Amino acid sequence: MAGTTEERSGWVLFATTVFIVLGVFNTIYGLALLLNHEWLIVTSDTVWYIDISAWGWITLIIAVVQFLVAWGIANAEMWARILGVVAAGLALVGGFATVPYYPWYSITIMVLAAFVIWAITVHGKEVHQHQVVAAPPPPPATT
Repeated sequence: MAGTTEERSGWVLFATTVFIVLGVFNTIYGLALLLNHEWLIVTSDTVWYIDISAWGWITLIIAVVQFLVAWGIANAEMWARILGVVAAGLALVGGFATVPYYPWYSITIMVLAAFVIWAITVHGKEVHQHQVVAAPPPPPATT
């Protein structure tokens, strides 16, 4: 395996950082949806009133889950690694579905999601190797 252990565990930091950034963006997006939750959509023959506050709450819940996944990945928790791979996999599929409409954005999301999946699956356990374990107490002195 190429690279030092510190370089490889840098990938875990990368995956953690991606989930933190996503959590921050989704928090801002969720709050924006809650603060501006009433929309009017006017077409040629009708007017639609839409309240999107439910989507704001869903986005805030997703943000909390992303923060928890970031914490779990940083602490080498298996549940966080599984949830992180599932979330990045869904982002990969979603990016693939939107390539015809947003090609550069979609390709960027797909590459980022692929790197996150790779970082979590290949290097996710390496955090455990760097955690400091307290030394056992010294044996009692004999006289």
